[in-house]
This record gives sequence, structure tokens and C-alpha cells, in this order.
Amino acid sequence: MSEPQQPPVPPAVHLPAAPQYPAVPHPTAPPYSTAAQHPAPAAGAPAPPTAHPTAYPTPAPEVYPPASPLFPGHLAYRAQAREGNPLGVTAFVIAVATLAVNLFGAVARPLVYSGDGGFEFMLALDNGIGILSFFTYVVALVLALVAVRRSSARLLAGIAIGVAGAGAIGLAFTGLTIALYQYY
Repeated sequence: MSEPQQPPVPPAVHLPAAPQYPAVPHPTAPPYSTAAQHPAPAAGAPAPPTAHPTAYPTPAPEVYPPASPLFPGHLAYRAQAREGNPLGVTAFVIAVATLAVNLFGAVARPLVYSGDGGFEFMLALDNGIGILSFFTYVVALVLALVAVRRSSARLLAGIAIGVAGAGAIGLAFTGLTIALYQYY
């Protein structure tokens, strides 16, 4: 069997394209309604969620280069994690170590008082620990304040400020109270 012969196709004439968004709506399209398209919920039933348009454009997600060619999906967060605050860490260690020495002195106090000649020894030990603790708290506080101003990693420096500040203020008031008790 042979194919039926088709008449020749005339050459195509290029006409301008119709506008993509015509000014007049299509007559078969239903008109837009501002009324809710969902029925009203029954009493006591939760209302259906509604979508609200945002006034601001949403930013595109940032694309980071791969950390290594072996792991192309791995994001380069290691450089941010390595950025630390050594001054803040130092202040934190000094403040916590000083707090630990003060707590050890408070726990050891009843044990030393129970022995012979413990009062004079404990008084000298308390005075020494108190004076050294006050100055180390001040050093930790100054280091932490400098560390907070320098770096973006501020957690340990902030904790050091809290511990050292509270410790220094507490020891200053303790020394002031003891001095006032001696005169009154």
C-alpha cells in the first residue's frame, strides 16, 4: 500500500505573536472572587490555615564551595569552627579554677577546724586564698572583657565575666564585712 498524497504546504508566513497577558480577561474564565473559597468552619472547629503573601522577597540560599573534592556535599563550616577566642578560654579557665579553689577551701574548712591548732592555720589559709582569689578574679575579669571586645566567639568570655565578676564582688564584700566587724 502506498501513502495517500498530501497537497503541498504553502510557505509559512510569520505573524506577530499574540500578547502573553491580554488586557481583557478571557470570556470563559470565571471572575475572581474576594470571598473565601472555603466554607465557614463549624463552631469550635479550628480555622483552616490561610496563605499570606510576603511583602519582602525571600533571599536565595547561600552556596558554599565544597570543603574538599572528596566530599562535595560537605559545607565549609570547619573554618568557622576553628575560629576561637583563646583569650576568652584563658579567662574562663582562670575564673573556674579560682572558683574551684574557693570551693575546696570552703569544704576543707570544717575538717581543719576539728584538728588541734586548726584555727590559726585556717585563718591564715583563708586570708591567703581570699587575697589571691580576689586578684585572680580581677585578672580573669579583665581578660574576659578584652576577649569580648576582640572576637566573635564570646560564650566562654561571657561565662568568665559572670564567674569572675561575681567572685570578685563577693570577696570584696566579705573583706569589707570582716573589716567592719573588727571595728564595731
